[in-house]
Amino acid sequence: MRIMIKTSMKLLLRTKAFWFFLILTPILSTLVLRSEFDSSAAYIHKDNGEIIELTGSDDKVAYNGGNGEYLVKVYDASGSEASEEILKNLAGSGMYMICRADLSGQGEVFTDAFVERHMERDGFEDRMGAALYIYPGFDSVTSADEMSAYFRIYALSDDARTELLESDAEFLLGGYVGSGMDFLNAVNAAGNNKNVISISADSFSELTVKQVNQKTQIGYAFAFMTLGFVFCGIFVAHTSIKEQKNGVYIRISLSGTGPLRYFASKFVTAVIISMMSTGVMGICSLFMSSDDLGMSRLRFLAMIFLLGLIFCLVSMLLGILMGDVMSANVAAFMVWCMSALFSGLYFPIKDVSDLIRLISSLMPQKWFMDAAEMMIRGTDSALGMLLCITGAYTMVVISAGGLGLKLRRKSEWGNS
Repeated sequence: MRIMIKTSMKLLLRTKAFWFFLILTPILSTLVLRSEFDSSAAYIHKDNGEIIELTGSDDKVAYNGGNGEYLVKVYDASGSEASEEILKNLAGSGMYMICRADLSGQGEVFTDAFVERHMERDGFEDRMGAALYIYPGFDSVTSADEMSAYFRIYALSDDARTELLESDAEFLLGGYVGSGMDFLNAVNAAGNNKNVISISADSFSELTVKQVNQKTQIGYAFAFMTLGFVFCGIFVAHTSIKEQKNGVYIRISLSGTGPLRYFASKFVTAVIISMMSTGVMGICSLFMSSDDLGMSRLRFLAMIFLLGLIFCLVSMLLGILMGDVMSANVAAFMVWCMSALFSGLYFPIKDVSDLIRLISSLMPQKWFMDAAEMMIRGTDSALGMLLCITGAYTMVVISAGGLGLKLRRKSEWGNS
């Protein structure tokens, strides 16, 4: 087996494209990790009770919802403490996402033409559950009859939560009208009578903005590094394809070497290549600080090596089983593209369907991104989880590779 490993390494080191991917992808990953950008807007959840401020009345609110939230667009021409308090109570209930366009100080803004134009725009060009109009002088209302003229809700969907919104608004406003209290005390009293229990869907506390950016940068670095590992594994497969076409594999089989042992030699070659690529990344990481990585350098390199080993083996398996260089290249590139897309390296996948979540759980990068988050938080169990994940994928690849070679050999001998 030592001779087979040595022969494979000699062929690889003579390939210029192999050196290209071995050196270029760690450099690109380093540049990404050293870049400064803010991606927290796409990842950090908004807290209950937070009112999302729009820059103007024409802003669309659909971009603020992604997980079935009930969006309410508020046209607030009052701009008073009263309107602020009632909107905070609605947002704090955890049932609605309140997006406000502050129109205070613009005089009589709610003309018939204004309301008609925005109702049509909100209904056909945006996505929301309801639009809420708060008129100037809202905080000076003293009777229920006047309230309907200063606080109006327009349903823009058939969502059943519209009735709940109307009921909550009526409950909050009803505590004020005829109570003899000032508006703020009345709304607070009504709001305090509604106990809301919020259960977080995440098992971890929220990351800071800096940690979110570090995790995002690591994801982009994973994308570049896995591309290099995928094609390095394909180059190993190229040597196997040549050996099969030139009859070398048949001669090796006749010498008593089984397919599992032959595949094991290619596996060791893939391990050596993964160590070489990780070594190049280690040299590049000397130009980065711990703040750039978000974790210790050794942990980061351990993640790179384990993730690279998985993709090197997967692409090598695809190439050996396909037996064609061009088909292997296309398949490897598709594996890299689709796995990076579904694993959440480029954008968050927290709000996708259950089917996409299931597909994502099959992608190695997804587990490595979770481990990266754990390491950024300082959790010690992340590396152990990665070793188990890598071991599982490795066993599947080795078993599938040995079985595939055995079936391929039987097919070739049967045809001959």
